[in-house]
Amino acid sequence: MALSMSGVEADRAILVLGAGITGLTAAYELSRVFPGRVVVLEKEAEVGGLAATSSAGQFSFDVGSHRLHDNYYPAVDHLIRDLCGTDLLRRDRKGLIFIHDQPLRYPPSAIDILSAFGLKSFVRQGLSLLSARMGRLTRRGEPDNFEDYTTSVVGKALYEAFYRPYAQKLYGISPRAIAIDPAISRVRKFSLPVVLRDLWKRVLGKKKSTYLYPARGIGQLSTALKERFLSNGGRLQFISRLDALNIRGDREIESVTFRTRDGATQELATETVVSTISLDTLHDLVRLESDGGGPPPFDLRWRGLRILYLATSEKVPAEHETFYFPESHIPFGRVSELNKYSPSLNPDPKTTLLTIEIPCSPGDETWVMGDDQLTQVCIAGLQKIGILRTPARGSVTVHSRKLEKIYPVYDIGWRRRFNVIYNRLNSLDNLYIIGRGALFLHCNIDHCMLMAIKVAQHLEHNHGNKDSWETTRQDFFDYRVRE
Repeated sequence: MALSMSGVEADRAILVLGAGITGLTAAYELSRVFPGRVVVLEKEAEVGGLAATSSAGQFSFDVGSHRLHDNYYPAVDHLIRDLCGTDLLRRDRKGLIFIHDQPLRYPPSAIDILSAFGLKSFVRQGLSLLSARMGRLTRRGEPDNFEDYTTSVVGKALYEAFYRPYAQKLYGISPRAIAIDPAISRVRKFSLPVVLRDLWKRVLGKKKSTYLYPARGIGQLSTALKERFLSNGGRLQFISRLDALNIRGDREIESVTFRTRDGATQELATETVVSTISLDTLHDLVRLESDGGGPPPFDLRWRGLRILYLATSEKVPAEHETFYFPESHIPFGRVSELNKYSPSLNPDPKTTLLTIEIPCSPGDETWVMGDDQLTQVCIAGLQKIGILRTPARGSVTVHSRKLEKIYPVYDIGWRRRFNVIYNRLNSLDNLYIIGRGALFLHCNIDHCMLMAIKVAQHLEHNHGNKDSWETTRQDFFDYRVRE
């Protein structure tokens, strides 16, 4: 079948679905190996996905708050430095997390948390932790939910003070309904080797924590990847929607049908499809003969995010660039002043620009709230914690965004349900699924870029052989989110 897009008629396309950071990295890496054969389809009006930077007047905004970690994965580290060059800034990390309205450095160590509220609290929480560890010696079986697992590791006192409000706020459900997966990652700081390492760092004098950030915003990465992809002969097409994945014999995607921005229908013949679009969207597009009347129901859930960008003439009375709020009496989860990440994002010295992130779900009170009311709620929270003065002067809402699928909800039984959905899609020999939304992962930009690099390496050296890919793909679920 001939391709419908000019310039790639000689071969069936290597198709990438989605132009977020994962899709763009995969497209660029693949275009180096298969120049002129890689096509990217993107439904949004701009590239980058969650790793995009937009502008309003003289101000620039990231979609949320992002930072890059160096010395993490060598291949990713090398690519980021190559893309940004001298525009890659190294910044001192000065985040704070508020627990019971008391500020701690972020990310906090186990010692920070234990010693945050005085000697009496330290003794109480320490005894609770010790009791929990002793109880694990006689416990039969592993707990099956976030609350029981976390309590068994850090004790009831620390769970109630730190972990329960965090889980409730992020996922929007009871910690007893959450699986242990996110708990395992979060309580690692209380393991004996990590505690001893933190103590040793304190004895030696802790080295400053730093992060990397592109001078023109996180979207600088996406823009650079797009430009390099296009210079390698890649094709990027913005579409209005995907209509169908046309599957032959329940084994292979032979073409993709989509609607262009001007309403025309096009079909693109495909050799390989790399999907970075959300898992539920891909699930609904795949129609197998073995499905009978249609695909099985998609029974995984995401938690959304509302982002408010607030400009004010006030100055934040602190040197810190990011503030974290796990407790429910503060409506937002994170507040960032991005010009402290890079001064280029806000050149006006008289204006403070805050990025305020509120975990919520489509349809709930925060999601449907008007911008004016949301601004009032957020300003009251900022005043309560002392980030803004009372009353706030000269505050205006720049704009807000609603993002539906940000945090995978790891409720009990999620992995079994995910495997059913993934295995159905993965039965297609020429379909590769990578990325945060595509694999139902809570992970960093570094992880997303590494997945893309690995799929490009696999297709270069093992084209058409999917067996070895599954070993690689399993590693993605062992990623540890960097705080």
